[in-house]
Amino acid sequence: LLEYRYIYSREFFKRREFMIYNIFYDSNKEIKWSTTGAVNDAIIAAQSSIGLSHVALDIENHPDQNYYVNSDATALVEKSVFNFTFSTLTPALDDVINVTGLPVGTEIFKDGESMGTMTDTTLTLTTQEPGSYTILFKKQYYKKHSGTTISVKRYGE
Repeated sequence: LLEYRYIYSREFFKRREFMIYNIFYDSNKEIKWSTTGAVNDAIIAAQSSIGLSHVALDIENHPDQNYYVNSDATALVEKSVFNFTFSTLTPALDDVINVTGLPVGTEIFKDGESMGTMTDTTLTLTTQEPGSYTILFKKQYYKKHSGTTISVKRYGE
């Protein structure tokens, strides 16, 4: 029991490492690049001329594409993760596929082509041609979705 308390205490009081990051971001608050190196006024002006804003933040996490700058430019916010469910990934012709759990405003892509933007939280697809299709979701402040493949079977397969 004493050994457990010592280990727990040591982990609890473990020093957290923070660094000052110079972060350059666009008008949508999306991070375009960052550095822990020195940034002078000339660099800030050059980046501003191409539409990027600058903020220096003392943070623990590396500011990558999984974060965006909050509205006050005082902190980073971790992007959300899509949490959807397909009713099936291997439908037959003329089957209906429901995709639930999508946030309103999600843009839907089929094989790289935009199919529209969600106005509801459930997407209904009707399979009309056999083959494999990649469905991709995009939404601001959400982590990148790599795509989900649907394989539509011919009748009798």
